[in-house]
Amino acid sequence: MDGKVVWKKDLGLMDSAYFAVPSVQWGFASSPVIYEDKVVVLCDVQTNSFLAVFDLLSGKELWRTPRNDVPTWGTPTVAQSGSQTEILVNGWHHTAAYDLANGKEIWHLNDGGDIPVPTPIVAKDLAYFTSGHGKSRPMRAIRLDAKGDITPPKVGDTNAAILWAHEKKGNYMQTPIAVGENVYGCIDFGVLTCFDAKTGAVHYSERLGKGGEGFTASPVSDGRHLYFPSEIGNVYVVPASTTFSVVATNKLGETCMASPAIVDGTLLFRAREHLIAVGNKK
Repeated sequence: MDGKVVWKKDLGLMDSAYFAVPSVQWGFASSPVIYEDKVVVLCDVQTNSFLAVFDLLSGKELWRTPRNDVPTWGTPTVAQSGSQTEILVNGWHHTAAYDLANGKEIWHLNDGGDIPVPTPIVAKDLAYFTSGHGKSRPMRAIRLDAKGDITPPKVGDTNAAILWAHEKKGNYMQTPIAVGENVYGCIDFGVLTCFDAKTGAVHYSERLGKGGEGFTASPVSDGRHLYFPSEIGNVYVVPASTTFSVVATNKLGETCMASPAIVDGTLLFRAREHLIAVGNKK
């Protein structure tokens, strides 16, 4: 807490340009993940992509596993499958799960949206992966105990590992969210889809607002409602149910691109000019 550097590592050049147009430099976006006494780092870049784990206290590299993928922008997720702890990684050519203990690949999957941004989420003993851009934008539910190459013949197909899949109902920028028995995903032009978490059945697919708004920030939920900020600062409040409605639209008055957070009953929004806290005054 005194600000002294404990350790640092040079991970190399983070060249995360769009694979089809290398001069388009969007910047690096995958966040490190702290799990118990380890730090998980995903580096999907133009060349020599890898996943690595470091000791939290010393910075010692515990293992590094090469990945066969172009630049991606998602953050890994750590999940438990029986006695095994897995690292779930979204990708285009190399969506995969790795053993946290040693970096060995558990399963892998090819194809999907070619600019993966959303973080995998876990609920109901399933991992949910989505990606947008390109010829497909799938939303898929994958068993946590999957093994080997689970790539189906077509993006929208299922198999023993992929419990359900929708080829054209996934997200581009937003990470989906699981609340209760459902998974909610919103595409960047504002169409919100509610899936049954176990079966993939679509309860609804409806537009937030009147159109013309972009949606980049991922939603959050207090268990009763979902909060979706648009890029122009409209926050759409949607019940966490299988029936679509918008119970309120609250205006931040500023551009909002970052995902909100909920802390002790307070909603926090990082807008263009201000940090905004919404809640009951104590």
